[in-house]
Amino acid sequence: MKMITFKAYLKKEIMESKRQYKYIILAVGIIAFAILDPVMLKLLPKILENQLQGQGDLNLLIVSTPKAAINNYIKSLFQIGSLFITFSFASTLNEEINEEKLVFPYSKGSKPIGIVLAKIIHNTMVVTILTFIGFMTCSYYAGILLPGEKVPLSGVMNSVILMSVYYFFSIALVTFFSSFVKKAVIAGFITVMITFVSAAFVNLDAIGRFLPYKLVEGANSFTLKGYSDTIAVLIICSLLFITATIFNMNKIEVI
Repeated sequence: MKMITFKAYLKKEIMESKRQYKYIILAVGIIAFAILDPVMLKLLPKILENQLQGQGDLNLLIVSTPKAAINNYIKSLFQIGSLFITFSFASTLNEEINEEKLVFPYSKGSKPIGIVLAKIIHNTMVVTILTFIGFMTCSYYAGILLPGEKVPLSGVMNSVILMSVYYFFSIALVTFFSSFVKKAVIAGFITVMITFVSAAFVNLDAIGRFLPYKLVEGANSFTLKGYSDTIAVLIICSLLFITATIFNMNKIEVI
């Protein structure tokens, strides 16, 4: 029954995401900046030069390289992409609970573990695929538009892995809050605050390397070296959040 529930809800997630244009919304939040950041970095010196005539060669002040474009893209992923992803999934479970959509599935023997896992796996796979496409797109356009230092494919893939783990943690966290917070916006706000505030404490010796923002920092360095502990801890935390979500869903009275 658990596997049947999982397959049914995975299919349901795909159908609802298409109907609610979630794929398009997420693609805009993740991929759009992969094109915009290299283009803006290419145009910025010329735009400022027209505004500040006689102020010298601005190309010497503004670093416009493929590497800088990808760094800017990672910044966009953290600041804006995180908002798109978090609030897109903030209603993952509370919508099902508040609108009493679980009454029929539960009455037919559906298990919360299948529902939660289907949603988490679907959302994580979608975001991971879009993140990969985004990085490849940014790397491609940055290489065409900008001269200078480039990032090897292995380095780009390291960043994809780190950002994907970061997003997996965010998805697990917002799904956890979505299981007991009635309003989706509150679940999203709490998750965003936790992930954003982690950036302020990332340099603390005691806890810094275990915070979500450490993965964003690693993505900017294009390396996995030194971040294995961070990856392991955040994956374990994500699994704990998923387990707690399943436990909470088991306690919910739907009838």
